[in-house]
Amino acid sequence: MSIDKSSFIPPYYQLAQILERQIRSGEYRPGDALPSEAELSEKYGLSRMTVRRSLSQLARAGLIRTEKGKGTFVSRPQLDRAVFVMDEFHKEMAARGLTSSVRLLEARLVPAPEKAARKLQLPVGTKVLYIRRSLLADGEPMAYDRKYLRYDRGRPILENELQYQALPDMVEKHAEVLPASSKMILQVTLLNDEEARALHVAPGSPAFLLEQILLASDGRPVGWGWCLYRGDRYQLTSVPGTI
Repeated sequence: MSIDKSSFIPPYYQLAQILERQIRSGEYRPGDALPSEAELSEKYGLSRMTVRRSLSQLARAGLIRTEKGKGTFVSRPQLDRAVFVMDEFHKEMAARGLTSSVRLLEARLVPAPEKAARKLQLPVGTKVLYIRRSLLADGEPMAYDRKYLRYDRGRPILENELQYQALPDMVEKHAEVLPASSKMILQVTLLNDEEARALHVAPGSPAFLLEQILLASDGRPVGWGWCLYRGDRYQLTSVPGTI
């Protein structure tokens, strides 16, 4: 794409849009370095001041970050988060004086069942990556985690990575497109026989169910998962906000 200097749209804004499309399409992935100001200036026929203004706009939008002496890099999308994601699980267990661990129970390509296909907007039977994990504290199951991901056939399935990655990281590694936004739904449920066995509690025990859907920039679902947290080990606490 090129800059239309006869357009009423300012050149800096046109360049920012071009770079944003490249980032959201996955041409530049989180952690990738963007071309330097000099390279962008030469490629698009713009002054370095104009290029700098474009990059400043992308930085304000949270799409890129600048590291002094190193360059400009694509940032990880700021997805909605909850206290029940992987990093927070380890921190929470450490705060309780417990040793956290994750046990990968299953990671394989499966034909998408009806519900997963509907959530991911795929035909039933499309090959998807299915992951099942147990989150433990001092060896005791605290949460039971299951995910379905759109799968890029060209990417290897690395079980040692899947064991510890949060859903956005899984999608970034194994799907064709990057997640751009996230939707989370928290509800209370009763455990069925399989879930109760996984969590070492009685069937019908209460649990928190956290469902997460990751969306690409075009709104297409790229990952769907749900995690069950033992009701006898977790509670929700409202933290007062500041005025």
